[in-house]
Amino acid sequence: MKNRITQLVVAAGALALGCILGSVLAKPVWAQVRATFIRDVDHPARQSVTIRQFTTTSFFGPVYTVPAGKKFTLEHMNCSSLGSSLYAGIFDGGLNHANIVYSVPVINTSGTVLVADGDTRIYFDPGAVLNLRIFVSDSTTCTLSGHTVDATP
Repeated sequence: MKNRITQLVVAAGALALGCILGSVLAKPVWAQVRATFIRDVDHPARQSVTIRQFTTTSFFGPVYTVPAGKKFTLEHMNCSSLGSSLYAGIFDGGLNHANIVYSVPVINTSGTVLVADGDTRIYFDPGAVLNLRIFVSDSTTCTLSGHTVDATP
């Protein structure tokens, strides 16, 4: 019986020592909390942005200017067209191949409706102008979605 009590006391001591060493060697609590904030996709500081452009002919023009003091993250682009061909791309600045930042892939070419859809994550600084380039031969709607956050931490 005495051996059982001794074994129980030694096991409890070892467990307590392990807990103390684990807490001393673990990352600080703030680092763990900070990582949670970085991964929070529904952070209240995000303001949703949806941009829609409808055209019946080819189009190139500005569709969004990032507000002063904000950064914009483009997360998704979707275009649907009744035409026989479709190209859509986002340009940061003027119409120059050096300025293209995203070209949405056509994912459905069956039937009479072409669909281009793609997820992305592209960041734009305050004041940046997003230009949309669409090559089509019939009615087309493009929708871009993302969010803005304050540019200063």
